[in-house]
Amino acid sequence: MINHDYPGKLIVIEGLDGAGTTTQSALLCKWLQSHIIVPDVLLTQEPSRGPIGAMIRAALGKRITFDYLTLAGMYATDRLDHLYCENGVIDQLKKGDWVLMDRYYLSSFAYQASQMSESELDWLKAIHEPCLIPDLTIFLDVPVEVCLKRIEINRQTAFELFEKKSFLENVLEQYNIAMTYFKHFGENIVRVDGLQSIKEIQSEMKNIITHNLLV
Repeated sequence: MINHDYPGKLIVIEGLDGAGTTTQSALLCKWLQSHIIVPDVLLTQEPSRGPIGAMIRAALGKRITFDYLTLAGMYATDRLDHLYCENGVIDQLKKGDWVLMDRYYLSSFAYQASQMSESELDWLKAIHEPCLIPDLTIFLDVPVEVCLKRIEINRQTAFELFEKKSFLENVLEQYNIAMTYFKHFGENIVRVDGLQSIKEIQSEMKNIITHNLLV
């Protein structure tokens, strides 16, 4: 992974499906946009809205099928395109803008790595070497049972590929392993209790961002 020295800041919100990353990212974006010392803020997500991201979304919705290694490679390719394409994440950071991202490479090391052998995991690490290290990653910590209940209530549709209980339990374990690994190499990763109210979570996340990036 690459440390960046661009004037902008890269903030990532991570968590299981149903943890509330999309809701919290949108609220944080509005708050940052209103902050007097923060330049423009780009709210984005992965899979991206690019062409490879569209194929990944189709696979998650079971409309097309890929084997797990192909899907992992597609996630990485979409991620690099998201970063390096014209007017992508890096271009925004170079301008001094802040980028708030709903999911990033920790998701791959949780979701895809849960199915991988040791040698395949080494491959996954290698293809992510060109990725930028975030200035801050916030992980919304929510139990699997709560995530599944939220998905059932909020979406009222069939679960996507990665939304089965046994699978998500394994994913949460892989998240914990990945966060420990990346924190060992100096990444700034902070956990937030996702069982709090939306307002309480927002307040804690704002305090974390202020303490880490605005002071």
